[in-house]
Amino acid sequence: MAKKLGLVLGSGAARGWAHVGVLRALNEIGLKPDVIAGCSVGALVGGAHLIGALDEFEAWARELKPLSALERFTLKVDRGGLIDTAPAFKAFRGYDKNIEDLPIKFAAVAADLATGDEIAIRTGSVIDAARASSAIPVVFHAVQHGNRWLVDGALANPAPVSLAREMGADIVVSVDLNAVPRVLQRFDAPPPSVPAVVTEAAPIKSGLTGAVAKLIEDTQISIKRQFDFAKARADAAPHLFETAYASADIFQMHLARARARIDPPDLLLQPDMRDAMPTAFDRADEFIEEGRTALLAQRGKLETLLQL
Repeated sequence: MAKKLGLVLGSGAARGWAHVGVLRALNEIGLKPDVIAGCSVGALVGGAHLIGALDEFEAWARELKPLSALERFTLKVDRGGLIDTAPAFKAFRGYDKNIEDLPIKFAAVAADLATGDEIAIRTGSVIDAARASSAIPVVFHAVQHGNRWLVDGALANPAPVSLAREMGADIVVSVDLNAVPRVLQRFDAPPPSVPAVVTEAAPIKSGLTGAVAKLIEDTQISIKRQFDFAKARADAAPHLFETAYASADIFQMHLARARARIDPPDLLLQPDMRDAMPTAFDRADEFIEEGRTALLAQRGKLETLLQL
């Protein structure tokens, strides 16, 4: 009996382009998941793929730059957030299906504001499920689902391996986009190894050639620049938004690691996405290739797990 393949698509905002690359790579090697469990952007990409709207979603997301995004979303302080995403999702309502009518099993993870529980949405509208799963707290409006108010599933389970297994997956491939967080590395600069700040070029001994003298002068200038840069970095303070996204990354990294120790996947893909800003939707091609490369690099192991 063939083993059922489960695909877990984790949270990560614009990093979610990598999920598109993973799906393309699976198609490239002739594999189709039997189960998809998504969280946040992973639910968006997985859901769009299953309702046949991935190309349209990709075209829409590629245009999401700060100014154009304001035209697509409605700024309205309500339901615990600043932005109402409902108008943006209207463009995809024509593709919408009920989860129970999809060709394969699908579920989206969200977090319950009332209890903090992890909620697996397995029935009803795909679009509504994905919207609830990606409702970033404070930024986007919370989404009402039945008698619950739901927000981003990354608060509870950024890469829901346990859910994929509950849905019947024998072999689980998990795509963790938060494994390498975008921390503020500029505050972790090692002290310069040079002894002192050089403010003037040292006297050149007589008899040295012009080339050697120039080399010494250039070295002194380079040392001074290193000290100036180190001092500027040491004196700098964190900015509001960079602190917010770094904190979110760090939180999701530790939560994903903790969950992976409890519910380890059979194959873990961890593309290095530390250089990806949360709003870097315009870097689609680069991030898609990251995901594709990450999957293809593990093709042999995956095929062995599935005993192809």
